Amino acid sequence: MKNFKKLKIRFSRRESVSLMLALGLLGIGLNAAAEENEGFTYNDNGKRDPFWELVGPEGSINNYENDLLLTDLSLQGIMSGSAGNIAMINGKIVRASDKIGQYLVKEITDDWVVLEKGQQVFKLKLKKEE
Repeated sequence: MKNFKKLKIRFSRRESVSLMLALGLLGIGLNAAAEENEGFTYNDNGKRDPFWELVGPEGSINNYENDLLLTDLSLQGIMSGSAGNIAMINGKIVRASDKIGQYLVKEITDDWVVLEKGQQVFKLKLKKEE
């Protein structure tokens, strides 16, 4: 250890202030990035994950919309009009007799949408704002 020479670096007042400011900003940025990553939850808004493969290994087109569970469906809004009601489910506009995934839209009322899958009937309710 005796063979090492001490390295002396001298900064002017202006350089030392600039260096301290740069290090301070770097510390603030790292702290903000760490806090942001702790509580982050990705909200896909009912859209397909952009990293899922669109084409399967055998060359067929993958359709992830058919794999929807009832819990994956979110009724986001209902609009009434003279031509009938329309609803927004997972960001997609649907009318009665449209399909979303394996579910057939049977009826759209002012407060809910009735869906049918095979012989089963489900009701998606519109969440009221508080």
